[in-house]
Amino acid sequence: MPLFPSSLIYVVDDDPAVLHSTCFLFESAGHRAVAFASGEACLTAFPGPSPAVVLLDQIMPGLDGIEVFVRLRHLDPRVPVVLVTGHPNPSIRRRAHAAGIFLVEKPLALDDRSGLIAAGRNDRERLWSGEE
Repeated sequence: MPLFPSSLIYVVDDDPAVLHSTCFLFESAGHRAVAFASGEACLTAFPGPSPAVVLLDQIMPGLDGIEVFVRLRHLDPRVPVVLVTGHPNPSIRRRAHAAGIFLVEKPLALDDRSGLIAAGRNDRERLWSGEE
């Protein structure tokens, strides 16, 4: 039984193997994962069903994760987002912090999925309470 009830999870990553494995990780826990191969593709899903969390890769061709996050905030200011990166350099950390986005490092472990959903829910609660 999943730690959280079934949730809609958006996964955004330009690497097909990472995208597939991340979606599988959440689907195996009973969640519904929707895959997007680019930030631009994810942006076209808004407005629409509200995901429990958007897992957003930072390093992608075209718009990077933080740029997608900023645009998402204009489309749906309450959508919870977690930035995921395999390149956690200080510049990315500073930009993520300045943008107010939660950052986690790749690779994601099986135990990370509940924490990522919780981080998304905490972000949603913070946004709904006006603590921006």
